[in-house]
Amino acid sequence: MSAKRETRIASILDCAEKNFVEKGFHGAGISGIARDCGISVGHLYHYFPSKDSLVEAVTERELCRQLGRMREFENDTPQMVQEGIVSTISDIIMRKEDPFRTVLNFEILAEAQRNPSVADILQKHDAVMRQEFSAILERAGLDSIQLRTELLFTMLSGLPARALRHPEQERASFLETMKPVLESILGDCWDGDPKKAK
Repeated sequence: MSAKRETRIASILDCAEKNFVEKGFHGAGISGIARDCGISVGHLYHYFPSKDSLVEAVTERELCRQLGRMREFENDTPQMVQEGIVSTISDIIMRKEDPFRTVLNFEILAEAQRNPSVADILQKHDAVMRQEFSAILERAGLDSIQLRTELLFTMLSGLPARALRHPEQERASFLETMKPVLESILGDCWDGDPKKAK
């Protein structure tokens, strides 16, 4: 693929994300996305033959971002993984920052309920992420790695929903209560001795 084509596709996806976040997958139209990109509808269809294909491409790109963020932990020591994840979750709770871009991801989840293609993309990415994160935990010498991974992923995906449902939540005390839970999931004795992590 030429650099010019890659740049154009990235621009279209950026405009599509913006429209999907503001109006939802079903509220956003191809004409508005094309207008924001400064191209004709026909030109947009040259790159994406349908709105469904554009939704799938946006979904794929967002999930690849998440996978990329997770892979930043691959070469870290177990202690660095633990500290990094606790720090990330602390930022989500205390600063209301969401590394998974709440609105877009809620749209993806809703679309996956009614669109088998999006559900398939979502489930395949989740399987890859679970496998790769489980491998990180295994290298740390932990047991029950699938369960630990599922618990952590469930916690991460649930935090943005709780922030929307209960924005007045007292975050500092919530975080202090959650930290031991996180450390338990990630192995509270990661000092290089696998026996102590089990």
